[in-house]
Amino acid sequence: MHHTIEIAVPTGATETLLIELEALKGVLALSVVRGASVKPAGDVVTVHVLNREVDAVLAVAERAQQFGPMSVSTGELQSLIDPQATRAIDDDVDESPWEEFERGLRHHGRLNQNYLVLMVLGAAIAVAGLLSSPVPQALALAAAGIIAPAFEPVAKLTLGLVRGSWYAIRRALVAVAGGYVTLALVGALAYLLLHRLGVGGPESLAASEGVKTVIDPTAADWFISAGGATAGLVIITAYRRAVLAGALIALALVPAAVLIGVGVAAGQVDMALDALRRVGLDMFMVIVLGGTVVVLKQRFIHRNRHPLP
Repeated sequence: MHHTIEIAVPTGATETLLIELEALKGVLALSVVRGASVKPAGDVVTVHVLNREVDAVLAVAERAQQFGPMSVSTGELQSLIDPQATRAIDDDVDESPWEEFERGLRHHGRLNQNYLVLMVLGAAIAVAGLLSSPVPQALALAAAGIIAPAFEPVAKLTLGLVRGSWYAIRRALVAVAGGYVTLALVGALAYLLLHRLGVGGPESLAASEGVKTVIDPTAADWFISAGGATAGLVIITAYRRAVLAGALIALALVPAAVLIGVGVAAGQVDMALDALRRVGLDMFMVIVLGGTVVVLKQRFIHRNRHPLP
């Protein structure tokens, strides 16, 4: 997606900023409104830019900080029409700038009431699915993996580790702890409720293919999880969020976390420990494989530019 970037900059920095931005080939439109910014005081510079040059524009904006307080906002453009740059527009890349995918993960992986509600709903659906026959089970586990935001806080932790930001790491760990404890707790309560209603029991758990896949994965199951872990960060760091569901389904984060609680509630400690191990290994794959994706993109696509604070 192409971008529009609006920079509120001190008046003393405007001319230098305009000269540097005008020199960038990917900047297709550049305008300034003098004195338009009230807070912070100064001028407003608007840039319509190809995605491949967003990092360069933000680097220019960062250098303008030496002149005083400034503000930068970015947004996606649904279309950008310039008859003189048709080929460049068609060949534009689909990478997301650090600022956008990092803040997106901060939003979706933040511990708040909506985050916890979705965890509760995803956990309840997952338990019901694990106790169902194969076809509804597959549908329920896929739905649970999409509904419960179990991937986002782990991806946020991955970005924090790559950046070496203790602030981001701390907030991610809080979200991971709160979210996964919720999954396990709701898993236990949902199992007890369904067992009381006569829907499932230890025999149903033992016969469930979904349970076996989570606690006793084959090499193929690990291969699927590894693919999902890698794909998840590729999708998040590009403009491909519409296909993120595939990566979420490939990982076993939600059913495994739920089975920790189910195992405890059913008195099957071995099942709970196996499920805990699966959660840890799937998280490890997200951090290692997904982190590799982020490091490579940061080095070869973003040219090691640090995001704006």
